Amino acid sequence: MKRFAIGLTVIAALTLAACSGGGRETARSPMLTAGSALVNSVKARGANGNAPLIKVAVTRASLDKTPGAVLEVVPDRTGLQDFLKLVGQRDDPTPGKVEVWQSSDNAQIILREGVLVGTKGLGGDMRSAQAQTTINGFDGQGGGGERLITLARLDGTAQTVPFSCDVTQLGRDVIQIVDQTVATHHLREDCAFGETRFSNEYWVETGTGKMRRSKQWAGPTYGYMTITRLKG
Repeated sequence: MKRFAIGLTVIAALTLAACSGGGRETARSPMLTAGSALVNSVKARGANGNAPLIKVAVTRASLDKTPGAVLEVVPDRTGLQDFLKLVGQRDDPTPGKVEVWQSSDNAQIILREGVLVGTKGLGGDMRSAQAQTTINGFDGQGGGGERLITLARLDGTAQTVPFSCDVTQLGRDVIQIVDQTVATHHLREDCAFGETRFSNEYWVETGTGKMRRSKQWAGPTYGYMTITRLKG
């Protein structure tokens, strides 16, 4: 994910299969073939930023051949994809399950019930973030409150910022994820602290309460990323 953060390359989801399912499993996956071709194309051009933006087509067949849960992440600044695997999950005293997702180059994003609460390896990382006021707004009524977000500076120090946030229900929305139409509740979260402002969007699946898609701010250095839960 660091690579696509600086616009160098894209690794497709079959890297996940290589880690989890063995070389023979990965070799059979069309997503690995597409990813390898894309990487080779970027390398052939010297990874100098002149490579064309190529989107890896995700299909149900390629997902079925990729073991485990799969998350697609696309940063706004580059538009390049990466596919993350679930490498850890835990419950703690704060409500909401925490999931750790790892990219093809070992960068990580940490989600609590789908809300971004940390990143590692992106540069200017979100070291931690409270999410409870956001999650509370998913109950159909909206809401909000203060969110403490700790952001790393490039000099190695960090700053904890008390953002004031409001969660607004935008109504029901049907989204397309690969070959499935998913009924969701669409929400927007608007946060501000002084001159720093950001807006996150969430699409929470009706019935399951699972976050299926979101567009979330990962700090002033990295900007926004669109996160789609493809599988699991």
